[in-house]
Amino acid sequence: MRVLVTGAASALGQEIAAALAADENAQLRLLDDCTVQRLRPELSRGQNVEWVAGRLTDLDAVWPAVRNVEVVVHTGEPPPAPESAEALLDRATRGTHGLLQAAVEAGVKRFVYGSTLEVFGAYPDAVYVTEYHKPLPPPELAVLARYLGEITCREFARDYPITVTALRLGKLVREEEVAGRERDLMWVDIRDAAQAFCAALARDASASLDWVPRWAVYHIAAPIAHPKFLLDRAKSMGYRPQREFRGGAS
Repeated sequence: MRVLVTGAASALGQEIAAALAADENAQLRLLDDCTVQRLRPELSRGQNVEWVAGRLTDLDAVWPAVRNVEVVVHTGEPPPAPESAEALLDRATRGTHGLLQAAVEAGVKRFVYGSTLEVFGAYPDAVYVTEYHKPLPPPELAVLARYLGEITCREFARDYPITVTALRLGKLVREEEVAGRERDLMWVDIRDAAQAFCAALARDASASLDWVPRWAVYHIAAPIAHPKFLLDRAKSMGYRPQREFRGGAS
């Protein structure tokens, strides 16, 4: 499988790439706005790994990057260097739009986007939140930008024969690094989040004439006791989280 991963130098991008690279048949193309030296050694030296340095908003970099790939994994993660508010919004909206447009014109049939569960922060913790709940994004630029990217993805699924899967991710942590801390109902271990992306690669409804099957959104959080976010839909897609944060204070 030939896969393009954006935001590839981010912690999430590298976790996804490492999980995919474990399959010797996978061919990875990694895109981010930095040098290859920021990657893990096993990725920067991998025989089936190609590095592309370029900004998501630079179509001269994006168009070649989507050529001859089967799946685009758009992590939604920011580049290593700090960016202005204008650049953040530009990347999430114009950047996502340009990436999707290039993917469609290149014949890509599967696209996976990393959204955020923080659009549900306004709901009380006592409420069980599913994918059918209405997002109520807070007036925080990082959350709004991520959500605008999700909406952009949805509109492409409406208009084009491409399968678009949005994964609304919880707060990315490592279980061992937050042991003993008060548990956050929005936590998800970054390794489980990477597994969710890998599972989403198999979803393909691009041949459907009805746009509804082409678009899907799943909540990706930890499988904790008394959760806020229900994971039934995500598990039906193939999400198999392993970290339950049992060592955290409740």
